[in-house]
Amino acid sequence: MRKSFSFKKYKDYLYIAPAVLFITVFFISSIVYAFRLSFFEWDGFSDMKFVGLENYLRLFRDKNFLTSVMNTIIWVASSLVLSLAMPLLFAILIVKSSWSGGFKNIFYFPSALSGTVGGLLMTSILSIYGLPKIVGMMGFPELVRDWLSIPYVNTFVMIVSGIWQGLGLNMLLFISGLNSLDASPIEAAQIEGAKTFQMYTRVVFPLMKNTIVVVLLMSLVNSFKTFDNIWIMTKGGPYRTSETLALTMYQESFIRNDFGRGAAVAIVLTVVVVFVSYFNIRNSFKED
Repeated sequence: MRKSFSFKKYKDYLYIAPAVLFITVFFISSIVYAFRLSFFEWDGFSDMKFVGLENYLRLFRDKNFLTSVMNTIIWVASSLVLSLAMPLLFAILIVKSSWSGGFKNIFYFPSALSGTVGGLLMTSILSIYGLPKIVGMMGFPELVRDWLSIPYVNTFVMIVSGIWQGLGLNMLLFISGLNSLDASPIEAAQIEGAKTFQMYTRVVFPLMKNTIVVVLLMSLVNSFKTFDNIWIMTKGGPYRTSETLALTMYQESFIRNDFGRGAAVAIVLTVVVVFVSYFNIRNSFKED
């Protein structure tokens, strides 16, 4: 006997249908279009010219692109270490403090700022009349320079700025993870005489695995697509030495009007993010 269509059986899918439709139309279709565009030479006005893999080959022969790749790797490595270690340390220190509410507000404030506002604020602080001048007054006159104009030094300065803005959110996630831990394993470890360091490394951190993975993936993806801070503070200069892949993508597409090459950078960046995220998730959640 033929079964009749049951609306109730499928009504739950209607709640997610708008999100699925939105992602399909505006996200997946954009990826497909960018992938297609990466095989063409196009300035946005003239006819598109098919060039095959030439855009990708030109990228990997371009020393500026290789510098951008290296800067992106530095951003990612620094973020994975500092964006995990610092918020976790602060979360452990203040989670049981009677002043935890005040500390949360202080540390979270930078996260409430947009990347543009944070970049403008840090540009003012790091200008020659800001922090460098204060350091010079403390007896280090050789450091009275515009730090954002020094190649490669500016990259590390901007990394610190980015970590400063993301510190509060990551800390709150860790505090939430610490507060939701099951007390039984911790109490058992204390009875067994576990020291503080052993307590955290062998009991607390393994129990917080899911929270750590969430913070790790957020920091990973954000470091790959960092744009606003760099654009506001240096615009990738001087001499394109502080560009990352996200900034290179923007420069090629909208400054040099080479949309095919910009699309190629976007595809390379997407493949790297998906690849790294996939293996990170798989290794983090696989069964022991």
